Amino acid sequence: MRLTAICQLLAALLMPGSAIAHTFSTAYMEVSVFNGQPAVLWKVALHDLAKARLIPGEHDEQISWQQVMDSELALQRYVDQHLAFNSAEQPCRVTALASNEWQLQRLQRDLYLLLPLKVDCPQPDNWQLSYLALSEYDASHKLLLSWQVPGEKATAVLSATAPYYPAVSR
Repeated sequence: MRLTAICQLLAALLMPGSAIAHTFSTAYMEVSVFNGQPAVLWKVALHDLAKARLIPGEHDEQISWQQVMDSELALQRYVDQHLAFNSAEQPCRVTALASNEWQLQRLQRDLYLLLPLKVDCPQPDNWQLSYLALSEYDASHKLLLSWQVPGEKATAVLSATAPYYPAVSR
């Protein structure tokens, strides 16, 4: 019996990676300051955008750069509905820059779209991010945030259950 268990464990470990791999839903965001306003770079996996049906295809390898570029309006609408900034409790305007500003980057084994966002806030400080993206397609989706604002440098993990940075006090 012990030999059977060891053989099963070895067989599972020797399986091809694709048979046992899980693709995590993780995005990255860098927030800094440019001309007194938030400068934001959202790095989002192509497979997450495809899962959300924002670009056609299912896997990174099946998605062409033209398909990504053709999804500009859908991505802009999605950003409008799922990413928000406030400044001193007043809404800021968040806009994805034009697709000619976009890039692709391979992080670990996945392709990510680097999507720069323009944020116009009524105040030059007291900013707060609300991140509600992609959790409707994957409840485990996480955003790894790098908040590089003068006087408030931090990293945070945002999710469906903790979508704000700085956190909302209740």
